[in-house]
Amino acid sequence: MYLSGLAAVCPPMVSPFTFGWSSIAHERVLPSAPASAAFESDNRTVYVPVLVPVLSVIRRLWWANGDTVNAANNVDCGVYASAGYIPGTRLISTGSVAQGTASQVQFVDVTDTTIPPGLYWIGFGCSTMSATFFRASASGGNVDQDAAYRFEESAFPLPATATPAEATNSPIYLCGFATTASP
Repeated sequence: MYLSGLAAVCPPMVSPFTFGWSSIAHERVLPSAPASAAFESDNRTVYVPVLVPVLSVIRRLWWANGDTVNAANNVDCGVYASAGYIPGTRLISTGSVAQGTASQVQFVDVTDTTIPPGLYWIGFGCSTMSATFFRASASGGNVDQDAAYRFEESAFPLPATATPAEATNSPIYLCGFATTASP
């Protein structure tokens, strides 16, 4: 969290890796740094919680493309409200977007969406497992995998309402939302 005087302000980019904004133990311990790796499964969506402590405006959604990209690979990134500590209703998403440049953060402008403090879930989906993205494994260490990760099969593009399952293997993708309109 960033402090300005006595008021907390939202950082310019928020992700499950933003210190002080994570609702789970991976903030303390990750077995490895994020690295480029293939997406898990065709048409899967993954969900990771983010604790937003201050009023924030989502202006762009983003993800870190991996070493291998193809314009035929489609990505969808969004933010979901929490529903009893699982992702619930989608608040905003990019819609299906072609994957961009290798090893670069890809930003997509969205309609400005104001969210109050609370628990939210970043939803991240891809059309194919041949696409690569930067991610870290949350397996091992003292990570509570149940808290760190949910997934949903046949959920691309992102569904309006999530119906996720718990996972035992929990890669955490480098993706999230931006509170600025440009870098």
